[in-house]
Amino acid sequence: MSRGNNYDRHLTIFSPEGRLYQIEYAFKAVKSCGYTTVGVRGSDGVAFVTQLKAPDKLIDPSSCSHIYTISPSVGMLTTGFPADARSIAQKARQEAAEFRFKFGYEMPCDVLAKWLADNNQVYTQHAYMRVMAVETMLIGIDDDDENDKK
Repeated sequence: MSRGNNYDRHLTIFSPEGRLYQIEYAFKAVKSCGYTTVGVRGSDGVAFVTQLKAPDKLIDPSSCSHIYTISPSVGMLTTGFPADARSIAQKARQEAAEFRFKFGYEMPCDVLAKWLADNNQVYTQHAYMRVMAVETMLIGIDDDDENDKK
């Protein structure tokens, strides 16, 4: 990733190697944030864990959370830039609320995951949008009784 060849100035231009440098810079920003997140799925439950690091001694560590409640049945864990994470969480909350208003039930986790993926894909296609430097994990509760009947 050399910055000297002007391929990293525009989002939608590929380098000679076939890579988008802006996407690689976003991945590098996520890796350089300095904390680890882990998600584990079991047969009857799921959990995810993240490190809690305050960026400064004057900031209360309990106010620095990377876990967001999207709806009563869906949560989200983010790794990366906090401002981008809050933006994605707010958009996901809004979309989940609109889904519930429109259809009368909570937005399923897989539908929200597809919506987030589609929404963030748009950021890689338009030059006037900056790619979000955030990785997200969604966790959801499935209220279907189909698993209990088996």
